[in-house]
Amino acid sequence: MSRENNRSLKDRLKQAFDLVFAVTIHLLFIAIALLGGLVVYGMADAWRTGEAGTTEAIFFGAFGLLMVVIGVGFFYVAYIGAPRFLANLERRRKKYRDKPWLLNRQWRARRVVHSTKYTAWFMWFWCIGWWGIMGFLWSVNKDLILADLQGTWDQAIPTALPIVVGVIALLVAISVTWRRLRFGDAVMIIDTLPGVLGGEFRGKVMARLKNALTEPVGITLTCGSLRSEKRDVHGSWQTVWITDELWAEKQEFHPTQTTYDKGWITLRVRFRIPADLPESGHILDDPQIVWKLKVRPESVLDRSLKAEFQVPVFALQENS
Repeated sequence: MSRENNRSLKDRLKQAFDLVFAVTIHLLFIAIALLGGLVVYGMADAWRTGEAGTTEAIFFGAFGLLMVVIGVGFFYVAYIGAPRFLANLERRRKKYRDKPWLLNRQWRARRVVHSTKYTAWFMWFWCIGWWGIMGFLWSVNKDLILADLQGTWDQAIPTALPIVVGVIALLVAISVTWRRLRFGDAVMIIDTLPGVLGGEFRGKVMARLKNALTEPVGITLTCGSLRSEKRDVHGSWQTVWITDELWAEKQEFHPTQTTYDKGWITLRVRFRIPADLPESGHILDDPQIVWKLKVRPESVLDRSLKAEFQVPVFALQENS
């Protein structure tokens, strides 16, 4: 009885914590939107009265506008975008109940892309936010910052560290963007739609490289169970995503087993799949069964080939 009471108390505390956390997050984004609006209004008024120059007004006005977009965007995603997205997922799930591999647009097209564009977007978004904050701090504390940078090591290092972090992040953003523009995305072409339990999966991986391969490339087909779990982390409940590997098979490709033509490297893959494994799951499943093809080149010169692709695997008659 005491154990049940303790569990009930723990559940009530968890519910109370979740409520407080949700309210705090909502208030935070309300504050971000309001503060952004005040920044935009203040800079517009300062520019109108001549207290701020045009460049300064544009810079801080854009930063304030970004804050407004973030604040308002949170409520749009939470109460309009996400419910619409989930409802559409459920409708499509019913529509393709007999052929679930057609749910995925890329599977349907037999062409799966490992894209780096989201990494590039995230890095530039992060840099804009970081340097916007740095610019604001510089505008209000310029003399103090300069004094610290010219002071002793224990003063200069903490002051210079955010600048160094910003420069490193900017270089990473430039590097990711350049590599994306230079080499594009790795692509997996599906020959067997879908891959068959007790049968096989066939396809090919293609990527742009400056030169032909000189080192082996490892390609692994894995079946994993992705599940969420509530854990008590330092006194607070957090959702942790865990992947349990159910099966994996690795193949190593020697450079002579690949083809290189007009800047494109091609690796043809073929895996036999055991019959006693689960099918590919749906994104709303918990746990979700995920089949992945992982490409890992040994040479850093071939890192454009490094990629992961979700693979459709289902229990059907073998179909090519």
